[in-house]
Amino acid sequence: MADTHLETLRKRHRTLDRLIDTTKALARQGDLTHLKRERLLLKDRIAQLSA
Repeated sequence: MADTHLETLRKRHRTLDRLIDTTKALARQGDLTHLKRERLLLKDRIAQLSA
């Protein structure tokens, strides 16, 4: 079950990576900041669960 949750977090992180790239291209700084913050939280959670 933990592996499934971890994989879900990793997929969301990859999705945010792509969304951030798209948002950068559109120069929407407010959205970009929000997405980067969410991506960082996911990265931290993934690291906790992987340890």
